[in-house]
Amino acid sequence: MKKLLKILLVTFVSTFFILGTYNIAQASSHPTWIEIKKIRKEIVALGAEPIKRKGLQGDSKLLKILEKQLKELKEKQKKVEALKEEIKKEIEALGGKPKVDTSDIDDDKEIIALKKQLQDLKDKNKKEKEEAKKKEKEKKKAEEKKQNRAEAIQSIKKEILFLGETPISEFEVNNEDEYITALKKQIEEIKLIKKQEEEDIAQSIPSWFIKMPKGSEKVIYVRGTAVVDTLQGSIDSATNAALRELGKKLETRLNSKVDDIVRQAGMGEDIVTKSEMNRVSSIVVKEVTISGFEVADTKMVKLDNGSYRCFVLLEYPVAQANQAFINRIERQSKLQKNLSAIKDTEAFKELEEMVAEFTGA
Repeated sequence: MKKLLKILLVTFVSTFFILGTYNIAQASSHPTWIEIKKIRKEIVALGAEPIKRKGLQGDSKLLKILEKQLKELKEKQKKVEALKEEIKKEIEALGGKPKVDTSDIDDDKEIIALKKQLQDLKDKNKKEKEEAKKKEKEKKKAEEKKQNRAEAIQSIKKEILFLGETPISEFEVNNEDEYITALKKQIEEIKLIKKQEEEDIAQSIPSWFIKMPKGSEKVIYVRGTAVVDTLQGSIDSATNAALRELGKKLETRLNSKVDDIVRQAGMGEDIVTKSEMNRVSSIVVKEVTISGFEVADTKMVKLDNGSYRCFVLLEYPVAQANQAFINRIERQSKLQKNLSAIKDTEAFKELEEMVAEFTGA
């Protein structure tokens, strides 16, 4: 009996072993099993561990599980590659070159390394931009300062020239700041000198210049003053200043007389006659301001800078201008047809009376 049981047990084990070996041989050549092996290799190549079979799990179910795992790994790999490419492009855009070799390290470490490189480049670029901005600001500030100095120099130079002096040369100093300081000092010195000169002049102004003799219908008084480097130059300039004032006063008086004559002669609408008489008065003014005046008084003052200031008082007999006016009116061809009416006016007769009194005729 025992011998029979032993024979049956050996037979069962042998049969199970033979069947198992057959199944394995059959499975290894089955398409599903071939696909499982292929997918497992791909999963391993992607750096992951293939999911193992659980218990008596069939090949078809295992294949689906492995396919899902592979798909997820590929999607993850795709995202990782996209992320790496994005980081690399950012690095290259910042002027860098990706340093990581993907064959040496896994994806996670590579991304970490690339991100660190990218951040370092961003920090470097930010620092460079800040430094460039700072330099640009300093450059702009320096240019503004230079421009302000140049404007200050020109402004001070103009003031010095206005005061009648010549600015010192910029070659006498080392830089623009020293030049500005030197120019300011020069202005202060000039102003002190000018102030002293004005005080000296104020003390030296003659009383007749401050309060001129009172003029009349018969005589006009005018004054003039000038500062020139030479004695004769100051006299001539002061005299010319007085003559210009004389011309204005004479022209005003003669034009007033012309208006009276035209009105009294009833020629207010005769524009030609009035224009011609005004032209005559202008000619007379130019003539009498060349000669006929007398120097009533003068005073010379020598200033500390070596120049001279002259004060002049001129006296002019109005009848002399009236006589020149009458003579030209009588000779003017354009006025001949209206001459009788002109000479018959009260205003014209007043001129003749003043001339007669002046000449003693």
